[in-house]
Amino acid sequence: MSSPTTAFQREVALKLSAYFSKKISDLQVSRPDLYAQIAEDYDYILRSIPNGETIDMEGSELQFNWLSCLSEPATHYTKKDLTELNEDEDKVIYSPRVDLAITPTALTKTKKKRSLGAYRLPTDRSLFHTFEQCDFIQEIKKRLCNLSEANLHELELGNYRPLHNIRPVHLFGIEIENQTNPKHLMGDFLNVISLSKIPVVLFPEDKFDGCIKMLMFSKAVNHIKDIPIFDTLRSALILKVDQFRDTMNEFLSREGLDLIEVYEYK
Repeated sequence: MSSPTTAFQREVALKLSAYFSKKISDLQVSRPDLYAQIAEDYDYILRSIPNGETIDMEGSELQFNWLSCLSEPATHYTKKDLTELNEDEDKVIYSPRVDLAITPTALTKTKKKRSLGAYRLPTDRSLFHTFEQCDFIQEIKKRLCNLSEANLHELELGNYRPLHNIRPVHLFGIEIENQTNPKHLMGDFLNVISLSKIPVVLFPEDKFDGCIKMLMFSKAVNHIKDIPIFDTLRSALILKVDQFRDTMNEFLSREGLDLIEVYEYK
């Protein structure tokens, strides 16, 4: 039997993939110009993947992969990523994952979705900028940002500080925290921030206090040591699990889609 966290991840991935598929399809009518730009930007990235790594996709199958929600998608960083020189070394130095990612995907030979972040992509990430122009993405980001700010405002932990990640591999990266150790929390924050255009960290209600203490510590380090750890960590949106689920269910309900129904994890 899967844990509540695993069940939640699977449910979110399934339901949000259906949501993004519908919203992308709707763009054909509501914003044909934006739809065409997404198609162009996606094709540019897809063509950079080595032959044989993915299968050819057409029509709705292609569109269905423009934006999906995956649980623990793989990414790979090699020694080539250490330099702009023509490094021949393909040795993997790290394969970071986030718990959930809203991300462009491709189909493998076994017909499984794989995040494009698993491949060495071109430096041009126009696709993520184009996605951010979509009204439904802007609304999701705004709602999550407002909740995050409300969670931290009374604690005087500053305002949301978006970082410009010039080479994200996911549009939204989401970490789900079941721990309170500040050292481990910092690592997870940095992980999701480094991989995502819009990083999000979720906490169950009974673990949220651990997040607050970690942020307070990092702010103290900023203040007394002039090391800008807090400024970086504050670029993540910080929500409670039930806030995220309820917000996403509101968007799903509007479209007449099935809701995220794992309620025991909160």
